[in-house]
Amino acid sequence: MTALRRLALPLVLGAAALAVSGAPAGAGAAPAAARDGVPALTNAFVLIGENTSAEQITPKHAPYLTGTLKPASAWLTGYRSYKTSSSLGQYMAMTSGQFTKCEGNNDLPDKCHQKVDNVFSQLDRSGRSWREWNESMANPCDIVDHGAAYAGNIYSAHHSPAIYYTQIHGTAYDEAISPRQECLTHVLSTGVANVPNDTSAFDAALAGPASGTPALTYVVPNDCENGHDPCGGKDPVRQFDAFVAREVPKIEASPAFGPRSVIVITWDEGADPPHAPTHVLTVVTGPLVKPGTTSATSYTHPSLLRTLEDGFGLPVLAGARKVRAFGGIWR
Repeated sequence: MTALRRLALPLVLGAAALAVSGAPAGAGAAPAAARDGVPALTNAFVLIGENTSAEQITPKHAPYLTGTLKPASAWLTGYRSYKTSSSLGQYMAMTSGQFTKCEGNNDLPDKCHQKVDNVFSQLDRSGRSWREWNESMANPCDIVDHGAAYAGNIYSAHHSPAIYYTQIHGTAYDEAISPRQECLTHVLSTGVANVPNDTSAFDAALAGPASGTPALTYVVPNDCENGHDPCGGKDPVRQFDAFVAREVPKIEASPAFGPRSVIVITWDEGADPPHAPTHVLTVVTGPLVKPGTTSATSYTHPSLLRTLEDGFGLPVLAGARKVRAFGGIWR
């Protein structure tokens, strides 16, 4: 494990430079036709919060979401996470439509790989690119937890779904010492790990040419900014709201954010009782979305996967076949 923590810093800087320069990103294939009511997408940005129930998204705790973003967005109030899983299983369901008991228990990737199809591999095969950005990740494709609440840089490997897929990372623990190149170039840190809440690399990539932005950008804040931990005694819900308030305008201002772009903001699961543990909010915004829409339709994490697959014209995987894509929110 010690060797994993000491992957060379030049590797981090090289991967970040690769992301900013644009290779090997880019939307790639032309937009697919609309399917199941979901319009064709060129770019999707998915931001994930943690452990927050829908009823906690109030003006007091989430002023940006409720004040600035809600009038321009669709709010999916009937969205539910899984009762039988912890965080990792929720992330896996969002990206593959299923999860195993191992993933439901938040095991680390050296013990919990599986070779199942997923949206990242689907995009590879379709000629599109993707990137997963993890705040406070020390090295590309990092499989080790690290950081501290007082330092504002807690990285949890079980919040990074891409590293659990055999096709992306590798099959065995030995390969964790030298993971596959795709993982090293696609699963990156948003910035410098020992700098609190640093998103400088992600922000630089957003500001770069549109051709350098992948079709799917998957963003996982650290455990302070995603609302998981009350770092510094702050309101966890408001910490994620502040992250969204800082990053969403940068996404909207990026050259890649065009008329067929969408931003999805969701949470892995709700808070502990007395809050509703499985009732989470999902927010969808962008030029394709009817502003100010509220939908109580029942959705789950595979619904998000199906929406992305429909938008990118990809086959529908596993549990996503049994659910509906987001509907009634599109212009």
